[in-house]
Amino acid sequence: MVTVDGRSRVRLPDGRRLDVWQGGDPRGTPVLFFHGTPGGRLQAALGDGAAARSGVRLVAFSRPGYGGSTDTATTLTSVARDSAAVADSCGLDAFAVLGVSGGGPYAVATAAILPERVRAVGVVAGIGPVLELDPGAAEDPAVRAALAGDVDGALRLQEAATTRLSEGRAWTVGGFVSPEMLEPWSGSGRPGTPSFRGATRDSLVFAAGWDVDLADVSAPVHLWYGQRDRVVPLEHGRWLHDQLPTSTLVVREGVGHLGTLMPYWEEMLSSLVRDGESARSSG
Repeated sequence: MVTVDGRSRVRLPDGRRLDVWQGGDPRGTPVLFFHGTPGGRLQAALGDGAAARSGVRLVAFSRPGYGGSTDTATTLTSVARDSAAVADSCGLDAFAVLGVSGGGPYAVATAAILPERVRAVGVVAGIGPVLELDPGAAEDPAVRAALAGDVDGALRLQEAATTRLSEGRAWTVGGFVSPEMLEPWSGSGRPGTPSFRGATRDSLVFAAGWDVDLADVSAPVHLWYGQRDRVVPLEHGRWLHDQLPTSTLVVREGVGHLGTLMPYWEEMLSSLVRDGESARSSG
């Protein structure tokens, strides 16, 4: 782990870098956090206080193409392996994982790739395999290009579409501009020229297929979804629940997408700590 411009950064064996944030209780139970799409490592800071109260050491990293993390081609498996490198750098042997929205698939993938290290899994409004749940997505030009193997072309198409969608808008949460939404757009973490590379890569990963076997997930899984979520509908959670025999599905009645996270940080982290401790004692 090195510090560059005041931020922690992991250097990977292949020369890439990943920006890392740590908070909560430094001696607590480790939980590796996977940010949403768009997002960045600073999204985890929203749960800093809850993590401290719950006895959780909260660790997050920005995926490739976000913030100061090196942009490169990604899959669920590649990000899961990156998470192992982050855990190694932070001295974490075993840990729980928590993925929010677009981070949900990566949390599940990490549990599948590292079953001997991941003791508990939390997914908050996590997206499922897009093509399976919405076959019409295959008509999107960017998705067609990705499925045909033209990843660069898919990135260009998706980036152009995302740019058009966001022109004239600020990324806001509850009426205020939040740092975790700004971070993807510049290496410094300050508002800059939009890049969209990280969010674009996420979108293609979700659509072009999951490269992990969910049967490899052995840790207990908590699935938390909003009954009124229009961004990631409840059917995504139900699909994951059907695929993961160790999962428990909790539906937040009357709750939309953002409401699945903010009011429930402490409850969710405490659940992961409890499961993690149970797994350690039984192991």
